[in-house]
Amino acid sequence: MAQGNDSSRSRRAQIGTAILTVGILVLLTNLSLAAAHLPHFLASLGVEALGAPAAAALAALKFFRALAFHPTALLPFVYGILVLFVALAGILSGLILRLRNRSVENA
Repeated sequence: MAQGNDSSRSRRAQIGTAILTVGILVLLTNLSLAAAHLPHFLASLGVEALGAPAAAALAALKFFRALAFHPTALLPFVYGILVLFVALAGILSGLILRLRNRSVENA
């Protein structure tokens, strides 16, 4: 009976590790893509000519204008947030499955 319980804990820990790994890979991939596009985005705003605070203010105004008049233009942004949320949820659930296994063994 105890051997079957250890097997289910081990399986839960393996699933938790797999979910954690996938979540971290998705998160790092998405962040690396965002970092790769950052110089192009800053160059399109004219950060060198304006300075960083003015460019940030213009980017915020551009975002709110697009939100008000062209909500479908923000779908890639929303999809990016959704992917990051799913990755973070996977990391959290993987940690819960992994740490739950250790806390049960220590009790």
